[in-house]
Amino acid sequence: MLVILMTGMGAIVSLPISLPQLFWRSFFPAADSAYRRFSLQRLVVMLLFWPVFVSLLLSNRLCLWLDTLLFPAFRSLQINQPVFIAGIPRSGTTFLHRLLAGDNQRFTTTALWELIFAPSILQRRFWLSVAALDRKLGAPCARALHWLERKLLGGLDGVHRTGLLDPEEDYLALAPYLGCFLLILPFGDSAFWRLAQLDSDVGAADKKRLTGIYRGLIQRHLYVHGRDRTFLSKNPSFTPWLQSLAEEFPDARFIACVRTPHEAVPSQVSSILVGARIFSGKTDVDWWRQGLTGMLAHYYETLMDCHQRWPQNRFRVVAMTDLADAPMATIGAIYQTFHWPISDAYRDWLSNEDEKAKRYRSGHQYAGDALGISSEEISQRFDKPIRYFNLNSV
Repeated sequence: MLVILMTGMGAIVSLPISLPQLFWRSFFPAADSAYRRFSLQRLVVMLLFWPVFVSLLLSNRLCLWLDTLLFPAFRSLQINQPVFIAGIPRSGTTFLHRLLAGDNQRFTTTALWELIFAPSILQRRFWLSVAALDRKLGAPCARALHWLERKLLGGLDGVHRTGLLDPEEDYLALAPYLGCFLLILPFGDSAFWRLAQLDSDVGAADKKRLTGIYRGLIQRHLYVHGRDRTFLSKNPSFTPWLQSLAEEFPDARFIACVRTPHEAVPSQVSSILVGARIFSGKTDVDWWRQGLTGMLAHYYETLMDCHQRWPQNRFRVVAMTDLADAPMATIGAIYQTFHWPISDAYRDWLSNEDEKAKRYRSGHQYAGDALGISSEEISQRFDKPIRYFNLNSV
């Protein structure tokens, strides 16, 4: 019955694999899988994972379809000058996203709870109503949920602080369509590398179908949170989608964060291994290192290409060192580039965040040598982007 339901749901055609195949490979992995070695931990985790995943997939896809019947007007909603934060993973994209999201008079962005539990208008309105009722009762459910959230997610704060109410990467809403690259983490299947090179490895019709689905998700968000506001997206995994996004949203603005690959590559490998170790007791470090290094090399090439071809008033590059050392000045430069006025309230808020940033120290510790990543290899493979973006080589 489970396989029949999954087959009926289908999959996004840009992936050379179906949902039933993913289910099979979760327990009988392919020879090129990250989890090809048997692990009792993985067996137990996937037996727990699949019922939750399929329940969310079915409920979200059903509610997204019901939106077309109950709220058909969302389809005609205009998306004006959306802003996409992309770039190299582990390069300050989360920090930049949350700084810009602080200008809530201008921007609206997605929160984690919406992306996982409520990508549809119907689900959002239901849970917003429940939250409003809970506040009237003194917020007992909100307090209990926050306690549970810290228990479950607090251990990830050093890598990527995550909370249900925090701004988060909206590609998660593409998970019901298997269009989210992050799904490579639980499945460890090589098919998902294709999403990491979307503009070059996927046909035009499939790319258009996927970006069309994504457009519908943005329209739903604006329908609920304010159609007069600017949609703000942050997804490093959208870096290989930049050309497709530019075609789908011709008036969009793009901000790309960069960091020296000497830090970005080991940081990305280290951070994803934290998740991989949850899904398997036998983690193939080589598989992740080789795949992610190749992926990041493609990301840097994409950013260099866009920086050369696109006008400055559409595409701006932000170095992580500048963002970390002077966040307020960096935000001011971005606003000047795109000709956005800064309100007094937002300027005051930024000033406070600027002081916090000076006291912040990351809790994520990693060593490239321990991961099999040598400084010499990085210098050689990433020499071109290091020189192009004037990134420190050490």
